[in-house]
Amino acid sequence: MDTRLHFFLHLPRTAGTTLNAIIRDNFAPHEIFSVYSAEEYHRHREIRPAALEGVRVIQGHLFLENYRPPRIYSRDVSVFTFLRDPVERLVSEYIFLKSWPQNHMYAYLNENNIGFGDYVESMEPRLVYRGKNFMTRFFSGEDFDVQSYPEQALRAAMHNLEHVFDFVGIQERFDESLLLLAEHLGLRSLCHEKRNVLAPESRMTPDADALALARERNAADLVLYRFACDLFDRRVRERGETFARKVREFASLNARYQKMCRLITAELAGQQDGAILLPK
Repeated sequence: MDTRLHFFLHLPRTAGTTLNAIIRDNFAPHEIFSVYSAEEYHRHREIRPAALEGVRVIQGHLFLENYRPPRIYSRDVSVFTFLRDPVERLVSEYIFLKSWPQNHMYAYLNENNIGFGDYVESMEPRLVYRGKNFMTRFFSGEDFDVQSYPEQALRAAMHNLEHVFDFVGIQERFDESLLLLAEHLGLRSLCHEKRNVLAPESRMTPDADALALARERNAADLVLYRFACDLFDRRVRERGETFARKVREFASLNARYQKMCRLITAELAGQQDGAILLPK
């Protein structure tokens, strides 16, 4: 059995709630250490080593305390993570935070009528880091001036994705990513529903100017995402046709599973209302 302590470096709005449900299906509750809610952040700001006794997976929207080698809570960890198109991720994050009353940004965004362009551009402390190359910051662990192009941090993030983190997946290629992650973590139960996704009626497309602004302010993230996609594609190609066939078989199986889940959910609870489907 793999005895390493694994850490899910969870980029917000990137496959996480679905993946965390899969993790819960494969690990005992005492083997999972989650830090997501405000209460969990406060409670686990500092923890004793005994708190991680028996834990196999730490998960949360947390930066590593050290990236080379990767460490969190003073423990060496094996890192796995997922990336997503940075502009699409940013749009999804904005809509999610503005649509779900239980999140800590909901009142601020709505009471101040913060538009998507404002969300990207603002230098207000609650927003300054969100819309400006956040992925590069998250995967490098380096601070930088948000008004400048973070060349050094981008190189560090690329290095970490290729040489430091043990697994890097792509949300847009989730089935392939999941099967590779299953080998890495020893997962057996893989069928899943998509969780915490935006309802169709809640989705929006910002205007062309706002999207152009997002691409401009996240130029390094776009480079990093293309790098990660190329890295992932190379690793998948190395697995050959046998793996490609396995992906097709799993996609077919999981499509049937998801259809069954939708039917059961509709029968037991009726059509779900709200902006977020199967929220966390």
